[in-house]
Amino acid sequence: MKTSTWLVSSALFLVMAAPAMAQQAAPAADTLDEVVVTAVRFGSGLTRATFAVGAEDIQERPLGAEITQALVKVPGVQVSTGDARGGSFSFEIYMRGLGDEQIGLTLDGIPTGDSRFNGGSPPQRFIESSNIGRINVSQSAGDIGAPSRFALGGFIDFVTDAPRKDFGATIEAGVGSFDFRRIYGRIDSGEIAPGLSGYFTYSHQENDVWAGRNSRGSERDHYELKVVKDFDNGSFLKGRVSYNDQTDNDFNIVTKGEFEAAPRSDRALDALTGIPARDIDFGGALGGWRKDWLGYANAHIVLSDTVSFDVNPYYQNLKGESFRYQDRQRILTGGDPRAVTGYNANGGAVRPTLTTLRNSNVVGGPADMRVTPRDRDRYGVTGEMKARFGAHNLRFGGWWEGGDSTEKRNFYPILNSAQSTAYDRSKLNYVEYERSATVETTMLYAQDEFRALDDKLKVALGVTWYNVKYDAKSPLEYRANVKFSQHSDLNPKIGATYQLAPALELFGGYAKNFAGIPEDAFLGSTAVINPKDLTPVSTENLDIGLRYVKPNMAFSIQAYDVDLKNNVGIVTRDPTAVLDPQEVIRGNVATKAVNIAGIKTRGVELTGYYDFGPVDLYGSYSRQDAKHDNPAVGSDARKALASVAIIGGAGVRDIPKDSFFGQIGWKPLAGVKLDANVRYVGERVGGHLVAPTTFQELGVEKIDSYALVGLTATYDWKRANNSKGWAPDLRFQFNVDNLLDEEYIGAVSGSTATQPEFGYTAATPNARTLDRYFVGMPRTYTVSVRARF
Repeated sequence: MKTSTWLVSSALFLVMAAPAMAQQAAPAADTLDEVVVTAVRFGSGLTRATFAVGAEDIQERPLGAEITQALVKVPGVQVSTGDARGGSFSFEIYMRGLGDEQIGLTLDGIPTGDSRFNGGSPPQRFIESSNIGRINVSQSAGDIGAPSRFALGGFIDFVTDAPRKDFGATIEAGVGSFDFRRIYGRIDSGEIAPGLSGYFTYSHQENDVWAGRNSRGSERDHYELKVVKDFDNGSFLKGRVSYNDQTDNDFNIVTKGEFEAAPRSDRALDALTGIPARDIDFGGALGGWRKDWLGYANAHIVLSDTVSFDVNPYYQNLKGESFRYQDRQRILTGGDPRAVTGYNANGGAVRPTLTTLRNSNVVGGPADMRVTPRDRDRYGVTGEMKARFGAHNLRFGGWWEGGDSTEKRNFYPILNSAQSTAYDRSKLNYVEYERSATVETTMLYAQDEFRALDDKLKVALGVTWYNVKYDAKSPLEYRANVKFSQHSDLNPKIGATYQLAPALELFGGYAKNFAGIPEDAFLGSTAVINPKDLTPVSTENLDIGLRYVKPNMAFSIQAYDVDLKNNVGIVTRDPTAVLDPQEVIRGNVATKAVNIAGIKTRGVELTGYYDFGPVDLYGSYSRQDAKHDNPAVGSDARKALASVAIIGGAGVRDIPKDSFFGQIGWKPLAGVKLDANVRYVGERVGGHLVAPTTFQELGVEKIDSYALVGLTATYDWKRANNSKGWAPDLRFQFNVDNLLDEEYIGAVSGSTATQPEFGYTAATPNARTLDRYFVGMPRTYTVSVRARF
């Protein structure tokens, strides 16, 4: 690919610059954090709830599986994808009852942005799982300096591994169910100059979408380059760039009744019928493509024994499109698909008449392909000064980020709907909108961490301040160029830990957090935003816990309380209008952004680990109670909730009260490891049922619990055990996901979460037609091999 030429050239430079290899290669240093010590894993000594996932945990998943799947071990974290190895539209993540746009995500301390599918940046776009050494998860929002506007309920930092000190190469290959194929290669330069080393990796993987193997698939090419320079005084300079090129058709969503009738179907057609009314569900016209770049540097400068400075600049770019078949054609009168004739007294765009041609129940009827291009640039820098004075460790830092995003919605006529979904990009008939938004964020913070009471007590006192500037416009929808800013108060972040005994400590924290207005309020809404209409999203977080940690065993219990205020939702602009349900579901109606009260979530998390030597045990359990605010019946606040299909006081969608992950590992022979695990997700709310137009509260729809059993078997053959020293280290791995082939609903889609139940009428009070759910994956096998030279 032309876009990756300079990456390949850089990799070749690293290889050519490496010292000439001896005829017999030296043993390779294993730079991945193969073993995360128990104290680090359980956050021993930290003044907040935290958990570390090591490379050995990551590599229990099939090689090449999306990195977020390794998070299912962490108490309070819930991850779901439509496939055993990943998913785009079907990707959902929650932490302590909060969703993907309320969780901070960073990569080597660099913010990756929000993780929504349409226009966002899910972390797996920038990450090759084989290159990750550790994942640091802070379930509490009390950690200071996290560069994210989304860390309302905690954050997750993915840490890439270091280059190997010796020249070497790694090759991985995998095959599995649903025609899964993967190849991965890595070249480590070794130390080409004092303290200077790097690596370059490339991977390609593809698979069929199991619910529609004839028409849907996923294909991904991923490149990474990392260079590190270490200095004698402890300073370092690191640079990394990643490029991801992905095309996929993802999963459709279904009703609960459709799941119960056909639990292995997502209702998407696997072949065209030629009839538009049926082909709107053709899986081959459900998906998209995107290309993602991310480049950054991490500089750590040691100024003295007690003072250091860090600076981390970064730049991200994405380009992509999503597409969806439409069972009608739209043509804007006059021939100009972007025409605006003026603006009304309220500033709304006045456009020529939109003609809709529809005869969707006949073969070859008129049809469109709706194409939504999205472009985004993010650029910024973080910086921090650290100083130690006696018992005090001081941190002063900041983060600045700018970003420009655009989203368009184009309609092209399908050339011959009786035969294919092909369309001509030169025949653009209608552009519904062309939205752009620029968001600039400034965050400043300071913290003093000190010890007292013979070092048994450690206290961290911090404060943060945010200022967010918005600049948005959509000239095909409204005249105004929306410009305004919002800033937070001085938000405290307080944490403490007290050592009760050599292995036992008490910890807790309190924090206020600020997120401003999510970018989707500008890009996902057709209406101009009045700065006075939306109050910034914020949270208050409180947690307390107890840890008992020894080298071969650990136990922790922690309780938390999160109060999220002023949530933001996207609703139809005129919620009382009679609308075509299919058009609402497909996002083809006028919308606006509104505040929708908040969420309160409370819970308890337990985690335990014991290593007997040949056998090890691990388990985590979460008890969560996540509910929406409960305004008085008949109040305006309750009506506002109902207008976005939320019933006041009801449970938050997709959050189970009870969840559990347990694993047992066994090493029967040298190099052999067998792991068996079970993941249980309890009964949870699937949908809030609200009548269309009147917004009468009908009740909640619940979805059943499920339990998934998984197996992993690995055999490591080290070169030290091989008489021929030139042979590589080898790993053979076999994974089975959903061993018992459980039929279950995997997740609740956020794409229709704010819609009423269109099936409800006085004559059909029990009808349910709103698609809400992703079907869970079937039994899946994966075989992987790794050779490290």
